[in-house]
Amino acid sequence: MFFDVDGSALVPDGPLLRAKPVVVLIHGSEVDHSFFKPWITPLVADAQLVFVDLAGHGRSDEGGPEDWTLTGWADAVAELCAGVGIGSPIVLGSSLGGRIALRLALRHPALVAGLVIVNSVVEPQAERRIDVFRRLGGDEAADAARFDIEHRSAESKERYMRLCMPLTVQRPFSPDELARLTPVSERVMAALIELSNGPGDLLSEMGAIRCPTLVVTGDVDPAAPPGDAADLVAAIGANARLDVVAGAGHGVYRDQPDAFNELVRSFLRESVDARS
Repeated sequence: MFFDVDGSALVPDGPLLRAKPVVVLIHGSEVDHSFFKPWITPLVADAQLVFVDLAGHGRSDEGGPEDWTLTGWADAVAELCAGVGIGSPIVLGSSLGGRIALRLALRHPALVAGLVIVNSVVEPQAERRIDVFRRLGGDEAADAARFDIEHRSAESKERYMRLCMPLTVQRPFSPDELARLTPVSERVMAALIELSNGPGDLLSEMGAIRCPTLVVTGDVDPAAPPGDAADLVAAIGANARLDVVAGAGHGVYRDQPDAFNELVRSFLRESVDARS
């Protein structure tokens, strides 16, 4: 597993070295850790940032089918943390990465000190998603989204990418951002399609998550609408809270980086205070 580190874990504070929080960042499907940069980089003033590339993505080894599951990816992140001595990190997961972070917290509760779940849901409600696409792109986009949800395939993906994908974010993807990505292989893509077609994490499992959890989504995110994010928060319980960022789609940290980073800073301060 490839990983990159930005910032120090220990900083001078008078006669002492003060430990900063460590944030492990897990990217979404088909992209890699570069999608977080430069948007999240300002958080290096508040935490040490550890970026990972999931198996089959970016600069990590492709791995095999056993690696391309929520459990496989979550266990790999736990193994990485153990191998390089990262203890009690805040885990930030975006989109698919959010589902992996939740699975990580369920399987390795002693490892995870807190969760930041970004633009991610565990049991998406199709009509909510389709309604957002209709608001953003009219009936043609809504029909393409419905077809992709009900008949996911290479054909549905092509139509979705053409009609819906540009609507998922408020800040268009730049050519440089897209050029930095390493396309996933056909085998990994097939596994990702199968994963999205299959049953997600059940909301009934979420009540077992005990660590502080911040759930963030955009008010115009068609992939993780505020209603779905609210369902996740309710399932986790009193240790979770929801923030919906105005003017943001699927990628709050890209669409509204200042607002997003301030939410994370506040969460990190609360986490540090709780441990003191």
